[in-house]
Amino acid sequence: MNMTDALEACKPISPAPHVLHVDGDDSTALILATLLVPEIRVSRACSMEQAATRLENERFDLIIVDADLPDGDGQALVDGVRARGSHTPVLLYSARQPSLHHQAHAYLPKPWTSPRQLWQAVCRLLELDLAVRH
Repeated sequence: MNMTDALEACKPISPAPHVLHVDGDDSTALILATLLVPEIRVSRACSMEQAATRLENERFDLIIVDADLPDGDGQALVDGVRARGSHTPVLLYSARQPSLHHQAHAYLPKPWTSPRQLWQAVCRLLELDLAVRH
């Protein structure tokens, strides 16, 4: 082993990407977290208000949002994120079709999306190797 290899081996493992999942449905939140953890850190917000607070105070690598939130329209949350100049990738994961002018990077329909499709979309948006898990 040469010096470059030794230094490379000593580098800390990069932290897992941090995802904010904004969804009022407990079952969906549990399923998504179970699917993504431990390769991806998942934080949850149950409402637009909680999501706004977390987005002001934390940095996320991806936002997964349902359009139908208990206190408003998830697409409006995405519009607010974009209005602040954030380019964080957004996955709209909802039973409701997005408007033609939605500002999410991708859309997956609930509940018809398979766990594999969800995993692939998250990996693509985070620019992760799809083979990380299996």
